[in-house]
Amino acid sequence: MERGEKAMTNLMPSPGAADWKSGSPHEALAPEFHRDVRDGEPVLRIQATGAPNAYGKWTCKAAGVRGGMSYAIEADYLATGVDAGAADVYALLTWSDAADAPITRDYVDQTSVLEDGWVGLRRTMRAPEGAAFVEVELAFRWSAGGSVAWRRPVVAETAQPRTRKVRVATTLINKFTGDRADNLADMGAVLEEAGARRADIVCLSEGVYEQGVGGRGYGRFGEPIPGAFTDFLASYARKHRYYVIASLFETEGGVLYNTAVLIDRDGGIAGKYRKTHLPLFEAEMGVTPGSEYPVFDTDFGRIGIMICWDSYFPEVARLLALQGAELLFVPTQGNARIQSLARAADNGIHVVVAGMWEEKPSRIVDPQGQVIAELSEEARGVAVAEIDLDRRYYKYWLSVGDADGEARSLFRRERRPDTYGGLLGRDPRE
Repeated sequence: MERGEKAMTNLMPSPGAADWKSGSPHEALAPEFHRDVRDGEPVLRIQATGAPNAYGKWTCKAAGVRGGMSYAIEADYLATGVDAGAADVYALLTWSDAADAPITRDYVDQTSVLEDGWVGLRRTMRAPEGAAFVEVELAFRWSAGGSVAWRRPVVAETAQPRTRKVRVATTLINKFTGDRADNLADMGAVLEEAGARRADIVCLSEGVYEQGVGGRGYGRFGEPIPGAFTDFLASYARKHRYYVIASLFETEGGVLYNTAVLIDRDGGIAGKYRKTHLPLFEAEMGVTPGSEYPVFDTDFGRIGIMICWDSYFPEVARLLALQGAELLFVPTQGNARIQSLARAADNGIHVVVAGMWEEKPSRIVDPQGQVIAELSEEARGVAVAEIDLDRRYYKYWLSVGDADGEARSLFRRERRPDTYGGLLGRDPRE
């Protein structure tokens, strides 16, 4: 939407308007508030005055909101001389009904760097059903010095975005003995079934390609990417026009990795992830850990991949979620059910597990930690769930007080990495 279009539909008044009110949660935290002009346009400024926990906000409430309609929300800020580690600058929306009762509170949480040091906050979202008002808060807190200027607040009705529904398939192949030909036949069977069930993406369990081949030393049968195994996966991806995630022992430059590969709908290699957390027995097989946490953009959304032991470490899922992953896939030989439920709930995103061995080892979990599809102890199978990536999962009083809060946005926005630095990554032997 162009600036001219925004001016026609913007529910927010200019920062120079008297509708904008200033305030602080407590008088001991109150900063100074100023209405200024910068580069020829009005801005709202908040100035810290020396108290280390200064907290102030400009707020404005607008009527005319239509529940269920989509809105483009924007505001720009310029921070000067603030405490870079501890300071927090945010824009928050409170949607309320005709009786002025709050419904949801949502951060404007997509950021971009603009000209001359300004930062843009952006979000496009549907107003909750029943909404009639929206209040915008432009806030600055937890800095002993410096100031933040706000400009160009926008809440403007916009076109409804396309629905992003994706059919996700997890699989199960249980076997103790076999060879690669048998393993490929089993994988081919579940890949065919996933295609018949119109999957958009299919996840296979960890190490199915090598399962039963050579016992605990099966890692010595690694192969390069691309190679015979990825060619096999690509043939099904092209045939059924879906993405495939599968793991294998990859060799590159004489080094062995436990790698998950993503094959796209055209059969191309869209990316790969090398398992970063290795159980001892795997390290003793000669596997080398990876060191990066890539995310992958597909035609339906952004995904991340963890492999088995990775899911026991919450940092892996959190790093992927912070990079915008909307779905997490976990090819595994078997993990505790609680791990996948926790990774979904503590990041507010779907988790898809393709496992082995244990009771109901393969499952699809929603952002609130509820299992929405799973497979039990059968030797082979496919479970499919249709997921709407634009659906928001709210919980009453989650961080935001007397309203509904959304975990995915809140967890990402309210982290305090400035307080973690001295602990995370510290070697206990030091």
